[in-house]
Amino acid sequence: MDGKTYDVIVIGSGPGGEGAAMKSAKEGKRVAVIDDFALPGGNCTHRGTI
Repeated sequence: MDGKTYDVIVIGSGPGGEGAAMKSAKEGKRVAVIDDFALPGGNCTHRGTI
């Protein structure tokens, strides 16, 4: 890891993970999103719309 501290770590950047990350960030949490893919969206068919 990068030595930083996070309040929330989201595994996966599909629709559910993106929603959880955005809600947590809006609440002032420090958020990290971990995913296998370089771009957010996971295996979502419409990756560019997220």
